[in-house]
Amino acid sequence: MVIFQMKGVEQWRLMMAMTALQNIGMFIIPAVITARIFNPGKTMKVMQISSLPSLWQVLLVLAIYVASAPMMNGIVLWNEGWQLPEWLSWLREMEDAAMAATEQMMSLSSVGELVVAILLVGVLTGIGEEFLFRGSLQRLLLEKKINVHAAIWISALVFSVVHMQAFGVVPRMLLGAYFGYLVVWSGSLWLPILAHALNNSVAVAAYYDKSIETMPWIGEEPSALTFAISTAATIALLIVLGKFLRKK
Repeated sequence: MVIFQMKGVEQWRLMMAMTALQNIGMFIIPAVITARIFNPGKTMKVMQISSLPSLWQVLLVLAIYVASAPMMNGIVLWNEGWQLPEWLSWLREMEDAAMAATEQMMSLSSVGELVVAILLVGVLTGIGEEFLFRGSLQRLLLEKKINVHAAIWISALVFSVVHMQAFGVVPRMLLGAYFGYLVVWSGSLWLPILAHALNNSVAVAAYYDKSIETMPWIGEEPSALTFAISTAATIALLIVLGKFLRKK
């Protein structure tokens, strides 16, 4: 996400425009060019964007999102509560600055602004980051005959670290790994794009409607029992999805 300290409607529009340019110019275009250079004439096939996921795949991804919400909320809160030594205090300052910029960007005053934010920060960012990290980086690692799990987790770590937010590095890395396994299992980059865009879009919507942050199961801070149930359900659904996708 583009980080600027700005105020006013015109600045908000500029931030949204810069976010769009970043996703297209820094993520999507470089990923496509890389695929064309190393695999001329096979760009769509190599990037795994030539086939769409099935309805059942989409429904399973939606089910995993719902099932995993308390688990991810618990991990997010745990990561946010990290107590780092004094010499790393600059990480907290960087995090606070990033959060302030995000709050500013997500100061949405109308449904129209919400729609724009979902399209650019939710959907386009999901497309751009998946093109770069799963469609390009992870694919290149796999082409180098690196172990598939290593390729997925290396890509997920890079994906998380480049956001430069230490107090969100763990949940973001887990999401990156999940997206990585989705594309490996399904053979389609559109499935992790869907999952990524869904995650981003709900986060954007939560800035507009604060009640989402306190919704039972989805937004509230989980109890130990809820966290355990969510984790078990998520693992079970991932096993089902993995088997289903690999079988197809």
